[in-house]
Amino acid sequence: MAKSFLLVFLCGLLVAGSALAREITASERLRVWIDTDAACGAGARTDPDDCFALAYLLGRDDLDIVGVSTVFGNAPLEETDRITRLVLALEQDSTKPPIPVYRGAAAAGAVAASPASRALVAALESGPLTILALGPLTNLQAVFEPRPTLATRVTQLVVMMGKREGHLFHPTEGAEGAMLFGHGPIFRDFNFCEDSDAVRALMDIALPTILIPYELARQVLLSGSDLARLERVGVPNHPGGAGARVAEIARRSSAWLSFWQTSVGHDGFYPFDLVAAIYLTRPDYFSCAKIGAWIGSDRKAYGPFAGPEALMVAARETEAIRTVTYCDRLTPSAVGAISGEAGFHDHMMSALGAPLRPAL
Repeated sequence: MAKSFLLVFLCGLLVAGSALAREITASERLRVWIDTDAACGAGARTDPDDCFALAYLLGRDDLDIVGVSTVFGNAPLEETDRITRLVLALEQDSTKPPIPVYRGAAAAGAVAASPASRALVAALESGPLTILALGPLTNLQAVFEPRPTLATRVTQLVVMMGKREGHLFHPTEGAEGAMLFGHGPIFRDFNFCEDSDAVRALMDIALPTILIPYELARQVLLSGSDLARLERVGVPNHPGGAGARVAEIARRSSAWLSFWQTSVGHDGFYPFDLVAAIYLTRPDYFSCAKIGAWIGSDRKAYGPFAGPEALMVAARETEAIRTVTYCDRLTPSAVGAISGEAGFHDHMMSALGAPLRPAL
């Protein structure tokens, strides 16, 4: 009897301890600001990755998303602002105040004060902040160029950008039948190209920058079957379903998937910005290192020709004007190389509401 009582008592302590471990206080949550050019469904060649990034982050209880700013990029500002608000409105938790959305820059060089820049300044002044930049950096230029001391309030600036010399943004890897011109098979470093002057301005400011580049994002594929699973999470009573938000984004991704299937040659696409978003909660999945960065032309990737201007990284102290953290590959645990680890893809799908493995 005494042993039974002790066993029940200990089990009760374990259950209580587990419950306490799952609770995250407001002070423990990472304060996050998201700057996005979300445009899922805006066109046949419009990448839905921002929308998936928003869905992933909105579903986390370990983050305090204090604001979202919109910027031109994947689509005109009117569209990115409208779609961002739509994504946040889907499945709005009535028990929590809505996350504010602020309209930002409509074009490169549009650095006059805007609702987005004013709100981001206020958020920085109220406490340390992690900034996730998923589009052109125009809004950030508007904040930090006239107020560089605000950089001390930034815990980390996570940016989807950057490349090594000799690296082509080439999803087909030489596959036959790929489109030779247009959006493929060689992609641009889109966020840099849309406003390179903003990147140049921010390079002069001591921001703790973490680059999530194309070469890392291409290690993750969101497949056609993955999208089908994500569409089903909106079905009532779907096990583990995240609901309407993820299902709607998956439906809006069909044209982008079709483009990748027919013109790129993959049954799926690289969810660039979603990969960057996952860095905020699972940095252990990313292999990163300090490295020099500068703006210049790639002298190796295009044979005798100078490549387009880009945010380059390499161990060249003579050219580097900034030191950044560059994440170029997934860790062994992220790719499932360690026994018992679910891996990056399983984490991504589970967080979006469509777990690939049954719950234990």
